[in-house]
Amino acid sequence: MSFSTKTLTDMEKFSINPENFDLELTLTCGQTFCWNRINGELYGEGKPEFYTFRNGKPIIVEDKGDIIEVQTSHTKKEVKKALGMDKDLNKIFSSFPEDKILEKAEQKLWGLRIVQDDFFPCLISYLCSPQMRIPRIKKMHNKIAEKYGEKTEINGSTAYKFPTPKQLSKASEEDLRELGVGYRAKYIHKSTKIILENFGPQELSKMNYEEALEEMKELYGVGNKVGDCVLLFSAGFYEATPLDTWAQQVIQKHYPKLHSDKYQECSKNIRNQYGEYSGYALEYLFHAGRQGIIDL
Repeated sequence: MSFSTKTLTDMEKFSINPENFDLELTLTCGQTFCWNRINGELYGEGKPEFYTFRNGKPIIVEDKGDIIEVQTSHTKKEVKKALGMDKDLNKIFSSFPEDKILEKAEQKLWGLRIVQDDFFPCLISYLCSPQMRIPRIKKMHNKIAEKYGEKTEINGSTAYKFPTPKQLSKASEEDLRELGVGYRAKYIHKSTKIILENFGPQELSKMNYEEALEEMKELYGVGNKVGDCVLLFSAGFYEATPLDTWAQQVIQKHYPKLHSDKYQECSKNIRNQYGEYSGYALEYLFHAGRQGIIDL
């Protein structure tokens, strides 16, 4: 891994010994749009070398087989948290009730972790998500970063930090539409304005899950599913259960007693079943459904 002098300031190189961790699977299972593959598409083939930015500073990781090699100015603790490696996967799954369907997903997807991305780029990604396939959402995310973010270099290739709320506020709704986000431009434009005026993401950590979800829905275009996605993948609410089409199909087919056409009722049923790490259970079931590991 090599980087331009623009990103090397105060960066250190260290390694992490992965335990029950699959870097490729974690970053390409569809949960994050904030990471990028070096010299390739995130949701495509390529070497297991990735980067993201947290608080404007890069984290660069490469899977070396027995170690994860890291370059960053963040601490090892912060890197582990960003990649979900700060949680004990064995402890999480031992807390779940006996479940043959989930055990099948666990066996095939072991090492998949739930990431913790920066709040704002995570939010904007999921505001782009309604009625969109995962690779398309990633392209939207990249276009916004290229147009309004800060340009830098990684491995001789151009890279872009995702814009801050202040930087993105310069974009009108029409500007965003020109990037191909369609009607979602209104969600992005209005939510960015709300965040700048009176929304503090840091306040979410002081709330319980139900309060945090209601707070998220104060943002324009954020409903239950988008709110749950952002809470799970950026705010540390591991009980959040994003119920997209894949997840709903899995629950309806394999867990009819938990299923409900009412989103919040179904979510509550899942949380009652799996507890404080329900998001982990659903993420494994979601990806197992997408990959055909369990029948739909």
